[in-house]
Amino acid sequence: MSDSAQLELPPVAEQITRSEAGIGIVLIHGITGTPAEMRPLARHLKRLGYRVEVPLVLGHGAGYRELLATTWQDWLRGVREVVQQLATECSGVVVVGLSAGGLLAALIADECPEVVGLGLLALHLGIGGSHITRLARWTYPLIANTPILRRHWYFVESPPYGLKDERLQQRITAAIAASHRGETTQFGLFRTYVDTLRQMDALEAQVRRIAPRIQCPTLMLHSVEDTLLSFRNATAMYGLLGSLDKSIRLIAGCDHVITVDLRKEDVARDVGAFIMRLSPLSPVPQ
Repeated sequence: MSDSAQLELPPVAEQITRSEAGIGIVLIHGITGTPAEMRPLARHLKRLGYRVEVPLVLGHGAGYRELLATTWQDWLRGVREVVQQLATECSGVVVVGLSAGGLLAALIADECPEVVGLGLLALHLGIGGSHITRLARWTYPLIANTPILRRHWYFVESPPYGLKDERLQQRITAAIAASHRGETTQFGLFRTYVDTLRQMDALEAQVRRIAPRIQCPTLMLHSVEDTLLSFRNATAMYGLLGSLDKSIRLIAGCDHVITVDLRKEDVARDVGAFIMRLSPLSPVPQ
């Protein structure tokens, strides 16, 4: 059975066993997602000998009410605490985020001098892909600016769920059907309220403002077949970043959730090679 078919995780923060790496790594899942999105990548990095932390972003792992009760500042605060703790135990930290998790990673890279590398995977920077309907593009601004509507209006994801892996699509469809009106499953939430999207908009605006200050080496990976977010998100971020050491790799054969889709092994190898370039393995004091 492939990694993409083994995504069951309890709704709690996942902590990978400590390894002998001088650099620690924090992997940040997407908004409405779970740490399961990062599991294949975490496994690969652990095999390389790194210590890896995959926190559950605050407000996630339960239902929509819990997520709606949090703001982007809450999401950032929870991740920051994990990074700061890891920084006390490692010689440096690399933060890697998927989709809107990449926005949190970017803010952490700006805030924390201990961050020595940044990975942005299928970055969310507000540029939609082909799967975003014209109706959604037209109605979103109106709903987002209406307080009552934005707390109750939501968009429901439909196949392919940002995936080309048909087996995983089928598993998600079955899980959604069994989750009682779309409540959380091990795969995350597939109903996104406009109020959550507004928080993501504010997070994106903050990242656009501080991006020129980010100086650490940065790797961006994005699929040219991403139906949810155009690869122009990566090229736009490339132009904003202040780092002189930055690169983009565009890949094909997968959709948005590149960490678990059909090219997940290539994605993991690319991230691993990027981190190995930053620093060879060295012991962490026990």
